[in-house]
Amino acid sequence: MGFSLSGVGSGFDWQTMLEQLRQVEEKQYLQPLESQKDRQEDILSAWNTVSTKLSDLLSAVQAIKDSSDFDLFTSSLTSSSSVDPESLLSVTVGSGAAKSRFGIQITNLAKAEKLQSTSVASASDSAGWTGTLTIEGHDVTLDGKSLNELRDEINTLNTGDNATGVMASVIKVSDSDYRLILTSEEEGAAGIQFTDAPGDYFSTLQAGEDAVFSIDGITMTRSSNTITDAIEGVTLQLRGEDPTTTITLGLDRDEEGIQGKIQSFVDAYNSVMEYINEQFQYNSISNEAKGALFGDAQLRSIKNRLQTTVLGQELFSYGITFTREGTLEFDAEEFRDALSQDYAGTVSKFNDMAQSLQTVLDDLTDSVDGTVTTQIKSVEGKIDTLDDRMQTMEERIDAELERMKAQFIAMDNAMNTMNNQLSSLSQLFSSLSGS
Repeated sequence: MGFSLSGVGSGFDWQTMLEQLRQVEEKQYLQPLESQKDRQEDILSAWNTVSTKLSDLLSAVQAIKDSSDFDLFTSSLTSSSSVDPESLLSVTVGSGAAKSRFGIQITNLAKAEKLQSTSVASASDSAGWTGTLTIEGHDVTLDGKSLNELRDEINTLNTGDNATGVMASVIKVSDSDYRLILTSEEEGAAGIQFTDAPGDYFSTLQAGEDAVFSIDGITMTRSSNTITDAIEGVTLQLRGEDPTTTITLGLDRDEEGIQGKIQSFVDAYNSVMEYINEQFQYNSISNEAKGALFGDAQLRSIKNRLQTTVLGQELFSYGITFTREGTLEFDAEEFRDALSQDYAGTVSKFNDMAQSLQTVLDDLTDSVDGTVTTQIKSVEGKIDTLDDRMQTMEERIDAELERMKAQFIAMDNAMNTMNNQLSSLSQLFSSLSGS
């Protein structure tokens, strides 16, 4: 707040004095509150960091808590001929796959049925057709409609919950030759359920066909080129036909990918522990704590709960050991040896650890009453209280200075009046003396 007191009557700089009084008041009453708020904001920032790191650890733990999380496989394709195997087949491997080898031949790709109309001289004028088409149970009246209008109507039928699955388009063969093309969205021999109008305006451009392929000599047919149910956990995408070429599909366990999941867990765990350790560091020379949460009992409890949970799983034989600082060291080679010697046992061991650790982390990070959430809410409440106290103090200081300002103005006015009276008396005396 600014003041504009000239001190005309007294000759005293009241404004400077009031500003100095404000500084004294703020230093005595506001600065301690601001320091407390700064401290609480540092604590809040630290707890938010703990929360983020625990959430990252929870994500890493959830990625290894089920046996299916370790169902990672790599695929390889080789060809019996000079034909590029990827021009004939692509593969996606998911959960449920197993290490194996398959010989695959693709005789025929699935194809979508296409129908073409008879030639019409214009796409925008009436086609001159009469009667009704039936497309997947939906009737389309032809009378007086152009190819463009029929295209739009048929495409409208291919929307919503009861879509026909049939796409319509108009192609221009020449300036006087336009045709309406109907294409099934689905591949396969079933094709389009279609009834022509009495004028027989449509003919087959491409018949619908099923995919024909064999796996290890066993012939199979599917209505789509995307095969999801032939090999468990594997999606085959048929891309080309060549019955003379055998594609060898190899499925191998992705040990590197599995190792990466464990490494991600170790990194996330260590990130939590390193931050907690940083909070507890103390500089004996400067006598200062490094972290805002130095000595915090809740934080120490969190560290102990995490360490106890992981230690209790006894993962030493699986490549996981503890350092003196409480962080983890991961021996990838020892882990891969354990995986190759006892895959099921190794996976089960890490599943058990992850499930136990998730229980702890859920309790710590619960958005309503988790340990860390409660700490954050408590600090936020303290900051709000300090904000209220600071506002009240500022209002009190403003009111006090406003009162003093009024007093100074009144005093200055009184002294100004007295000075004017003295000046008048002085002039009077001077005139009397002169006369």
